[in-house]
Amino acid sequence: MKKRLIYAMLLLVGLLPLATYGQSSINRNLTVAGVVMDEFEHPLPGVSIYIKNAPGVGTTTNVDGEFSLRVARDETVVFQMVGMLVVEKRIEESSDELEIILKEDTQQLEEVVITGLTAQKKVSVVGAITSVDVEELKTPGVSLNNMLAGRVAGVMAMTLSGEPGKNISNFWIRGIGTFGANAGALVLIDGLEGRLQDVDPDDVASFQILKDAAATAVYGVRGANGVVIITTKRGSAGRLQITGRATMQVNQLKRLPEYLGAYDYAKLANEARAMSGDPDLYTRLELDVIQSGLDPELYPDVNWIDEIIKKTSMQQRYYVSARGGGDLANYFVSVGTQQEYAAYKQEEAKFKRPVAYNKMTYRANIEMNLTPLTKLYFGVDGNITDHTLPGSENTNTLWSAVRSLTPVMFPKQYADGTLPTYGTNDLSSPYASLNYTGYTKNNNSRNMITMSLTQQVKGFFEGLTLTAQVMADYQSYFYEYRRVWPNMYRATGRDARGNLIKSLRIRESTLVYGNDSDLWRKYYGEAKANWTRSFDLHDVGALLYYYMEDVQDTRWGFGNLGINAIPARRQNVSGRLSYGYNNAYFVDWNFGYTGSSQFQKGQRFGFFPSLALGWVPTSYQWVQNNLPFLSFLKIRGSYGLAGNDQISGATRFPYLTLISNRASSYWGYRGDGIVEQQQGADNLKWEVAKKANVGIEANFLNDNLKFVVDVFRDQRDNIFMTRVTLPNYLGLVTVPMSNVGSMHSFGSDGNVSYFHAINNDMDFSVRANYTFSQNIIDYYEENKLPYDYMSVTGKPYGIIRGYISEGLFKDREEIETSADQSGFGIVRPGDIKYRDVNGDGIINSDDRVPLSYGNQVPRLMYGMGADFRYKHLTVGFLFKGAAKVEYYRAGLGNDAGWIPFYSGELGNVIKLANNPANRWTPAWYSGTTETENPNAEFPRLSYGGNSNNSQLSTFWKRDGSYLRLQEVSVRYKVDNYPWVRLLGLQSIDLEFVANNLFTIDKVKYFDPEQATYNGGAYPLPTSYTFQVYLNF
Repeated sequence: MKKRLIYAMLLLVGLLPLATYGQSSINRNLTVAGVVMDEFEHPLPGVSIYIKNAPGVGTTTNVDGEFSLRVARDETVVFQMVGMLVVEKRIEESSDELEIILKEDTQQLEEVVITGLTAQKKVSVVGAITSVDVEELKTPGVSLNNMLAGRVAGVMAMTLSGEPGKNISNFWIRGIGTFGANAGALVLIDGLEGRLQDVDPDDVASFQILKDAAATAVYGVRGANGVVIITTKRGSAGRLQITGRATMQVNQLKRLPEYLGAYDYAKLANEARAMSGDPDLYTRLELDVIQSGLDPELYPDVNWIDEIIKKTSMQQRYYVSARGGGDLANYFVSVGTQQEYAAYKQEEAKFKRPVAYNKMTYRANIEMNLTPLTKLYFGVDGNITDHTLPGSENTNTLWSAVRSLTPVMFPKQYADGTLPTYGTNDLSSPYASLNYTGYTKNNNSRNMITMSLTQQVKGFFEGLTLTAQVMADYQSYFYEYRRVWPNMYRATGRDARGNLIKSLRIRESTLVYGNDSDLWRKYYGEAKANWTRSFDLHDVGALLYYYMEDVQDTRWGFGNLGINAIPARRQNVSGRLSYGYNNAYFVDWNFGYTGSSQFQKGQRFGFFPSLALGWVPTSYQWVQNNLPFLSFLKIRGSYGLAGNDQISGATRFPYLTLISNRASSYWGYRGDGIVEQQQGADNLKWEVAKKANVGIEANFLNDNLKFVVDVFRDQRDNIFMTRVTLPNYLGLVTVPMSNVGSMHSFGSDGNVSYFHAINNDMDFSVRANYTFSQNIIDYYEENKLPYDYMSVTGKPYGIIRGYISEGLFKDREEIETSADQSGFGIVRPGDIKYRDVNGDGIINSDDRVPLSYGNQVPRLMYGMGADFRYKHLTVGFLFKGAAKVEYYRAGLGNDAGWIPFYSGELGNVIKLANNPANRWTPAWYSGTTETENPNAEFPRLSYGGNSNNSQLSTFWKRDGSYLRLQEVSVRYKVDNYPWVRLLGLQSIDLEFVANNLFTIDKVKYFDPEQATYNGGAYPLPTSYTFQVYLNF
């Protein structure tokens, strides 16, 4: 990976001189110098100054607006700055007293928002669109996915692992709106489908999130769950600009599971055995041996966390870009790399490589002005990733082993150097799995090339822009492994001479090599015509858009008689008509007409229209005169449809009935028989989302105070489901799909910000945002159920069901007078008591009721932050929070590591359980009734499985809300020192960022976003990052 980056950077640097090739022969013997100011004679720093038609020759003004440039006689110097009108000056002689005045470009200053295939003035936008400040995205981070939560209204996100390669956040726009397939948002990068994690933040020019039907309808099927629009940087006329970035990051693991040491574990094991009426597991002599550490092979004291985790790790990221151009062409090219190492302790061993994730990204955007009205664009976008894991492949097994292996199970290594294991095919030493099982590598690469032609039309059709674009996207996947296994043993005792008795559990295997590969490709083409004109007080616009795509994956060729290998195809025609009057009244009508190969002829196309209205009262003169504190007010609403053609289980062509000739044959016939392989459904149609949104936007105090609030509702109908009510006598080989499900979601999102300039050198800003989303299933096909509360219909999607706990049994009498729980085994005082919901006197599955919205899925996410600037120094912070979220300590498959002695000798014990105040202990054992704590964190101890106490119930339900100090940053810009210019630099940006410094929550023992795993996942680290930008 390092070599690839070096080669790419050398190539980039080697190409830079081409930007100035041919200019060196010009004799630039004149010098012009002076100052650039605005209309109020304030100096303007950062103004781009270049010689017209001389790409790469130029400079910028310093902090005092001053400049100096060598030119030739009769050359034209261009002065350019964002938000200002361009000034050109023809040079005839040297001068050191030039005064250049730049005036505001009022048209350019009107904020423009990308609204789906077009750009509109912000005042005219009537869809629910969130624009993200790209400067906020430049903070050091794993990927853009991880930067959205807490920063962007309308986004729900979760990070489930901190391990490199697995630490990408999952995110949804306005939550989960369907229980069918494809609940994720569409991500478009320069108009083409992609992934957020593949975009370097420094490549981003603009970032918008489209949330309602008015904004997404033109994308047809692809926009049903919201759309993320990213526009990457383009070149610009003027001097060559080179930006280099280096990032060094130290990660620290803090919230690690804390388990008992060997002596405390052994004592507690004896108590657990006593609770079940069993003899002690460890004798007094064995306890003394464990406490003194006399026999570390047979009675070790191993902290498996300390053996496999070093608690700190390093990450490095590097990036370089070049940007420039002239009147005929401009370019932007970039290349970046990241190297992430996990915090595992790995020793030097044969066939071992460190657990790591490496990535390289590259991008090129080249635009050529074929004529003043014709532009040709060529783009390249790609990345290469390399993910290395142990030979056991999944590091989740390491954490599972840590939860299950006790400190006295076996040592890290036996004295003779041999390695331990529990069984023949399970629970090997995590230390051995990391270092002695070989390694696996997952290599992924993506390369996308695209070309577009844009033609502006003048004359009668002025304002019309025609664009055609084609794209080819290839992604390859290569997986390989080199696996070895050493001899692994289990010690069972010592012989009469004191020699350790070991039995061979896993026999050594020599190196085994294997690999697999896959290729995915997509062809895409689009054409659009966009027209915008203004006639006095009237603004009109129209868009017509067509696209088609053809996707194929080599993995699709298996099963179903090979028809899955047929490419998946879609085509779409969509459009928009917009009208605005006097910047006060706005209406947008959008439609998408999309066809999919998922449906049979006659049902393949769906029509998805939308309508949006907007009203801006602040455009009235009366409001401006009488409400001067109100800078801007807009009320908007939208309603429309969107479609979804994705079916759970990756079923393709579900409308076909498939016949196979590979069936068994009978009655002496020796040929192949035939059998119905798939029962087709000839009535499938599009899943439809009906989206409604009402929003209000307001600015106060000369636009210094701003807020946006949206309320939304999303109704999903015709959700694809496998039928469950069809009777068996129909004789169906497979049950067909049907559009029978329905579901709705609702909620609100918004943000508020305030900016205050104290003086020219000092200002501050504060901001906050929130997203609330909840869903309810309106219909889910089910067989007849004995009780209504057992139905999925009427409940949130992903509802968690379990028993209602009524505390802990106090004594035998209470057990005998309560509903029968013997179906879970022997019930004793101190065990969990459950409510008999249906009143039949028996606790069984009929008493399971809805307990919570979902496991660790937040319904409310929010964030708040602030920045303070003094001259070139900026200090900021960001809090991220989640509320209305629950998780369960036990009952969902992660009981080991929380419930003490969950599987007898398998099951580590968390330190919390060692405190007598946290567990129910009978008076006959402790000598006092004070230990019979009805509010204890743990029920009575038991050694081995206790089915009664491990049921999913409210006893284990906990609040997973949290407030995290997500980021603290300090930034300093160096640009007004002479030595900076002597180094050929325009500026140096220094930045220190600390992430995940602390979290306020009730989970305490694990990170709240990972609470349900009970220590079975790589923790989310605290990170400390130093980042430097060199701007040439």
